[in-house]
Amino acid sequence: MGQHVASVCVITTRWQGERFGLTATAVSSVCASPPRLLVCVNKSGFTYDKIMSAGHFGVNVLSDNQEKVGKSFAGMFGKDFDRFSVGEWRVGLRGSPLLQDAAAAFECVVVEALDQFSHTVLIGEVVEVAAGIGRDALVYGARRFRNLRKIMTSSNADEMESLHF
Repeated sequence: MGQHVASVCVITTRWQGERFGLTATAVSSVCASPPRLLVCVNKSGFTYDKIMSAGHFGVNVLSDNQEKVGKSFAGMFGKDFDRFSVGEWRVGLRGSPLLQDAAAAFECVVVEALDQFSHTVLIGEVVEVAAGIGRDALVYGARRFRNLRKIMTSSNADEMESLHF
């Protein structure tokens, strides 16, 4: 599984006036109509109970320049570090913190929770979307944060020669 490459997301919620969050790569689209996402959350983590109590969560797909946000919510700066001090945050329709400059941000209402041993698969119905058009996602694979490498293809070699990288 360490070789699997996925976008880096920060899953957030607000419960009793406090913000909570974690870094996750186990995030996926479920369906488009109604729009639903799934996230896998470790039940022993601090944020899990808060998401379940609040009944909503944000999915913040990090941009390729937001590695510090990903590291913060992964706990890499220590347990006493204020994770929300990194990045600019706003409040979603249901109260979940949403990252301003994310590649995409979704707010979801929990509609189903599937127990899977150490984790719970949360199915969330999307109630709000913000897309950072043109922003590339930060990815994680082989135990490292990574940026996507842009590859251009063209059937016209002359067009390729005029591009400068």
